[in-house]
Amino acid sequence: MLPENYYLSNFDALTHFVVNTYREILTVDELQWAQTVRDLPEPSRRLYIRLLSRKANTFRLGKLKYPEITDLIDAANRLASAGLASVSAPNQLEDILPQVTRPELMKLPELKGVKGVSRAMLDERLLELDVPEVLSNLQALDDWIQILNSDVFELFVMCYFGNRYQDLTEFVLRDLGHQTFETYSIDEHTRAFQTRQHIDAHWQYFQCQAALSLIDVTSADEIVSLNGLLPDIESNVHLANDAHLVRRVSRFRIQLARQLERLQEPVKALGLYQMSPNPPSRERQVRILSAQEKFTEALGIAESMLAKPIDDSESRFSERQVPSLKKQLGQRANKLKTFKPTTTKLTLQISENNDDRVEWRAKQYYEQSGRCYYAENALVRGVLGLFIWDIMFAPVDGAFHHPFQSAPSDLMLPEFMDKRKDAFALRWQELNDPLRFAARVWQFWEEKQGVSNVLVHWSHLSEKLLSDALIRIPVAHWQALFDRLLLDIRHNGKGLPDLVLFPENGGYEFIEIKGPGDALQQHQRRWMQYFSEHGIPHRVVNVRYVQRKPDE
Repeated sequence: MLPENYYLSNFDALTHFVVNTYREILTVDELQWAQTVRDLPEPSRRLYIRLLSRKANTFRLGKLKYPEITDLIDAANRLASAGLASVSAPNQLEDILPQVTRPELMKLPELKGVKGVSRAMLDERLLELDVPEVLSNLQALDDWIQILNSDVFELFVMCYFGNRYQDLTEFVLRDLGHQTFETYSIDEHTRAFQTRQHIDAHWQYFQCQAALSLIDVTSADEIVSLNGLLPDIESNVHLANDAHLVRRVSRFRIQLARQLERLQEPVKALGLYQMSPNPPSRERQVRILSAQEKFTEALGIAESMLAKPIDDSESRFSERQVPSLKKQLGQRANKLKTFKPTTTKLTLQISENNDDRVEWRAKQYYEQSGRCYYAENALVRGVLGLFIWDIMFAPVDGAFHHPFQSAPSDLMLPEFMDKRKDAFALRWQELNDPLRFAARVWQFWEEKQGVSNVLVHWSHLSEKLLSDALIRIPVAHWQALFDRLLLDIRHNGKGLPDLVLFPENGGYEFIEIKGPGDALQQHQRRWMQYFSEHGIPHRVVNVRYVQRKPDE
């Protein structure tokens, strides 16, 4: 049960933190906004914060139901006097229509006799009519309030969380006990943005991201124009050193470039890919250049990828493409041996409940010969998360900038391990001793139950599964699994096999289940090849179904 003032306390905690942490790089208007909200009478503060948390900016006072605010009209008027709201009726029909019900619309003379028309079409008809009486009639329905400066609040939220996908809901989930976060130190040195230039650039990026849903994505010109609104990280050394901004902009450009490819605009797409340092940018460049028969240029990029791959996908792609491109140019190339994982077949009868997932049916079958768990990505990621828990949440500059993080902010970046290389060097020594390794994992499994860690999926990491895994899987295999996972957690954290089997006679095996018509995806195949290279037992099982016989 939340206390009555929960949203006031949460709002105050957020704004207080941002003001104290960013004071010297916030504008005078931004600081004044925070002070003005703080100085409001409590009913007005309640109303303002309530409405800030909603998606719209325009509301009918007669429709608002907040029992703790006894006089909404007075609270609204005081907000208007403070410059935080307007109590005038909106003068744009687009702002009013979302607040009006269908029955209220149907009373308008302009819609007399209209039947069987969707609400969207009603709105469209009224907007096309552009009749002043429609606006005035709807304005007269109620008292109105329009919240002002919501963009300043959104900027404060971005400064607090370092992103735009988290909001005050995080406080509520924590207070309700739905989420528990690790405790770590936060101060002005760990803030998400170091300069005003960084704040503005990230804000610009998030504005572009929001604009993507508003433009015509079938127009190549609009996509190119949107790209032009992104922060200029190419010519600004301060922004170019912001790894989070570079990754965000690069990922967004790749998204735009992929859409340009779908629109059959390869030249424009290529230009965006060339501005994007992150995968799969170079792969897409090679594919576009190859399609244009510019094999020399494509080979140059592919050989760069092969010599210095950014991640595993680039390595595997370039291994295939370099020989192929050399062949196109008439050059001698070593033929790449195609990896084929060990594959067996499993025949199962069609169950009465044909909604059963094929992985669960296969799990039930293999449980006849040992203990079998549906683990997928949770086992390896989870054991790694437990084994390096204290390293993940160690006080590293820039790693933590708000209390709701389930991982350090640089976990997915290449510098994650570099910044903690001494700690990792010591921790890897424990992998020489199976008992020390297991003790470390169990320590954090017991101490941190339920605490949020992006690598640890608690509901999929039972005590039995963990016990079997730590006893049966050799530490050398754990080391190999951790090495690949840490090379690129974002991508290599996916594609691990569905099941892990611990046979009655000892050992273990990873098993990837494929139902009829299903095939290995590239990231799954890469894991299988890695297993093969490191002696990790694995196989693919192709399942087929047969009809149950009548006498069975």
